Amino acid sequence: MLSSSKESSSQKELMPFFSVALVAGVVIIGGLFCTPTNSALTGWDQSVSQIDAGDYPAVTPVSLHGLLAPGTVAQKKSRFFALLKPMVEIENAHIATQREWLKELDVSQLTEPQQKILVTLLQRYNVINTSHKAYQLPGSSKQKQALVNQLMGHVAPIPIELVLVQAANESAWGRSRFAQQGNNLFGQWCFSQGCGLVPKQRPEGQYHEVAAFRSPQLSIRAYLQNLNGFSAYEKLRVARAQRPDLTGAEQALYLANYLGRYSQRGQAYVDELKAMIKSNKALIESISAENLQ
Repeated sequence: MLSSSKESSSQKELMPFFSVALVAGVVIIGGLFCTPTNSALTGWDQSVSQIDAGDYPAVTPVSLHGLLAPGTVAQKKSRFFALLKPMVEIENAHIATQREWLKELDVSQLTEPQQKILVTLLQRYNVINTSHKAYQLPGSSKQKQALVNQLMGHVAPIPIELVLVQAANESAWGRSRFAQQGNNLFGQWCFSQGCGLVPKQRPEGQYHEVAAFRSPQLSIRAYLQNLNGFSAYEKLRVARAQRPDLTGAEQALYLANYLGRYSQRGQAYVDELKAMIKSNKALIESISAENLQ
């Protein structure tokens, strides 16, 4: 509890209007607009060496329990951003590496390893949907380049300000049950028994769970995969490609306009994210791991 009335007022900044502490809000967001997260718990939960552009970076074992520690609003926000910012940077850097690999790819003379990586990325970002069947790249270079060009619209980082603010909004600054018990920062769902946490207010007859991740980094990875791969966010990806000049908080504010489908609240949700970006952008920019001390 914060002692002064001023601090009590400031505490509201840590509890967005539609906090994921409200179970109904979590499952609505995750179930309607996130890809099924069985894949997030298996294919995304891997420790791999970075031998090519198709691999994932190693996962950092991090606990969110420290976010429950007492402190001022400023201290709590600093802890949250300092803990998650390095993980977002790792995942975004990997996406940037994939993008550079695609830019340099010569489709007229693909090696077998390059073909395998390209197919992996096409499947991962939902450019092609082949289920579990083997996929054969088209024969002509023109067709291959068309696929690469389409893939480039998917493979790009999400501004760190947007990732961190949405994580704060969806996880009640990392203090929600789903964040604390399942490292789930964005309300992703899964659909097999025991894959996550059962929402306390889950309607009768439904069987979804809120996915549990081995690390918060995997929740971030799933979120980035969602925005870059799921059809609900095609307009966001198109808008991003149309304004390559935007970076940082400016890009975050611009792309937030295309997240109305992330919540049933629609434009009110977008407005809340934009307000959070504006009020926290300076802190996010200045934050470093030293703030964890």
